[in-house]
Amino acid sequence: MPQLYTTLARVYHEMYRHIFDYDEEFRFYDDLLRKNHCKKILEVGCGSGMLARRFLNNGYDYIGLDVAGEMLAIAREEIQQDVLVQSDMRDLRFSNEFDAVLITGRSLAYVTDNKGIMDTLTGIQNALKKNGLFVFGIFEANGIFDNFGDFEQTIELPNKTIQRINKLEKNLATGWTWNWHARYLIESEGKVTEYDDTTILRAFTKDEILLFLKLAGFDVLEILEENKAMTLITQKSENVLH
Repeated sequence: MPQLYTTLARVYHEMYRHIFDYDEEFRFYDDLLRKNHCKKILEVGCGSGMLARRFLNNGYDYIGLDVAGEMLAIAREEIQQDVLVQSDMRDLRFSNEFDAVLITGRSLAYVTDNKGIMDTLTGIQNALKKNGLFVFGIFEANGIFDNFGDFEQTIELPNKTIQRINKLEKNLATGWTWNWHARYLIESEGKVTEYDDTTILRAFTKDEILLFLKLAGFDVLEILEENKAMTLITQKSENVLH
């Protein structure tokens, strides 16, 4: 598991509040869930609880799931409620419980093999009630590999500066996968601490992800395309091919 979600979980929590607009992200989900009359929801990849707090404060019957115990520890501090589960998304054990399942933060990118993708999607299909909604984001392979390159980020916080130097390396071992090497330079009180972290991420072509969804028993309602990513809004189908 990447250090970003274990050793560096607190750093993640500080950084991503400044990288992502969680209010805007919540509004997107909230509009969609209300439009589809979804009350009971599962967030897969809930991380440090930034969306969890917003869902709970707005009256959703919410469960958050993440594989990293360190992230869930921060989430429990954030929300002060016992609604969090530690589990791998490839091994979901729910049955017909949820009006909607969300995989947030493009967390599906960490599942790099086809079997893992199918196990994840099948578990989500089983977790949904009839006609349940499934919403998730992915990295789009053409966008990623057409614009493949290194980049840097600097986050200025009141008491520290976090610099992340990102180096990308194609590996293509189990699909449209690449190695993400990240060096973190954390300056606080005149001291600099360094960490190195490496993980593998996966992107998908549109045809690939649509086939996975068809095999797992989902009907696609809408696809929102961005430069290097897609958000897919789908619904549990009556016809399952797996």
